[in-house]
Amino acid sequence: MTSVDYYVVRDQDASSLAVTAQETTQGPWVTGMQHGGPPNALAVAAAERCVTEATGRTDLIAVRLASDFVGPVPVADLDVRTSVRRAARTAALVDVTVSAHGRECLAARVWFVRDADTSALAAPLPPAVELPTDAPGVDASFGYSESIEWRFVSGAMRRPGPAAAWARPRGELLRGHAWSGLSRAAVVADSGNGLSAELDWDEWGFLNVDLDIHLARPLEGEWVLLDARTTLGAHGSALATSTLSDVHGVVGTGNQTLVLAHR
Repeated sequence: MTSVDYYVVRDQDASSLAVTAQETTQGPWVTGMQHGGPPNALAVAAAERCVTEATGRTDLIAVRLASDFVGPVPVADLDVRTSVRRAARTAALVDVTVSAHGRECLAARVWFVRDADTSALAAPLPPAVELPTDAPGVDASFGYSESIEWRFVSGAMRRPGPAAAWARPRGELLRGHAWSGLSRAAVVADSGNGLSAELDWDEWGFLNVDLDIHLARPLEGEWVLLDARTTLGAHGSALATSTLSDVHGVVGTGNQTLVLAHR
């Protein structure tokens, strides 16, 4: 793998971003199709840039992502467009679309809240936990899986059932871009269905059509603990639910609607 970055910027302005996806975005299902983590993180980064450019404010924190895959995201040139739907004193909402070859692939909304001191209302954060140093990694090999450092606490990607793993990207989303709490959560949270798969990967597909992340506070540090489980439905769908934590404890949740189909 020549690069650990996910995208190379081709062009950008206040409301648009043109990038080229790298092989680190490659997903497990179809050659040439991205894993959902990188484009969702890209949407968050684009929204953060847009809201800063549009409002001039630096006190807005991204805390929620709601995204829908309206088509597969190819490992190719992508065009990202953003617009501020709402900019109020305490919150802002940004719409994001990711397209390839003139076709929309991902539609997302990112909510921001203004940074205010409410520490008197929240329980104090506990001391940081120590991460396992000899934990197993992911038992699969494709572009995205190799771009993440994995440390499993329970379960395994190819073993049916719930699983929990610490994860952090090995490189950058975009050269010179600083990971935010929500973009770091997004690049990992889309793996919930893979970590907690209840079905045989060789016989079944269980792709997600969406990703919904809520954070109670910004993630601290590089590592995200993804504690995931999948609930299978009887009508062709399933739900993957993940609890997201950093070294100080639970931060938020991630949910994915899955479509079940024989491969």
